Amino acid sequence: MSLLRTAMTYERGVWVSLFRWVFRRPDPAGPGARFGYSAVTTPVFIAFIAVSIVEIPILHFLLPWRTVQVVAFVVSVWGLLWMVGLLGAVRIHPHVVQTEGVRIRSGFTVDAFVPWSAVAAVRTRNRPLESSKGVQFEETADGLIGKVVVLGQTNVELVFTAPIEVGMARGPLIELHLWADDPAELAAATRVLVG
Repeated sequence: MSLLRTAMTYERGVWVSLFRWVFRRPDPAGPGARFGYSAVTTPVFIAFIAVSIVEIPILHFLLPWRTVQVVAFVVSVWGLLWMVGLLGAVRIHPHVVQTEGVRIRSGFTVDAFVPWSAVAAVRTRNRPLESSKGVQFEETADGLIGKVVVLGQTNVELVFTAPIEVGMARGPLIELHLWADDPAELAAATRVLVG
């Protein structure tokens, strides 16, 4: 049942993101400076979307049965809109630097909030990872490090004064690593507020 609930939540997130992106609904994160993380993934999404667009008429001509053509058309259009919804999700849910803290996001699946009082340091460091999984955790001797990954890499590191819960799946974190399209600008904006 939990897997079904997760799948339904994910599906809903895709369609809500598509709707909000197409109709330019404002980001509900509130005021603050926004920093994207979609520059490196956008070409990948566009490639998948282009392949889906080409696939629709090709399948129509290759499949000889009318019923199968209709089913393939419906599934192909659903897949095309789903990919556009995923692209919309990473575009409309940026990281947000606010006066109270920073919201680290990954589409509609991650929304971690870190108050400035918990941040000891902000570093920029391009770190390629072995896995490209979107959210990763690393156990170290000092504690747990959370990573919000884009295409197998991070480039900004938030180091905390003490282990803190930030709203991610696992326990308190000592650091949170993330990817930003402009890591230097994000780090500069956070350093001003950290003090």
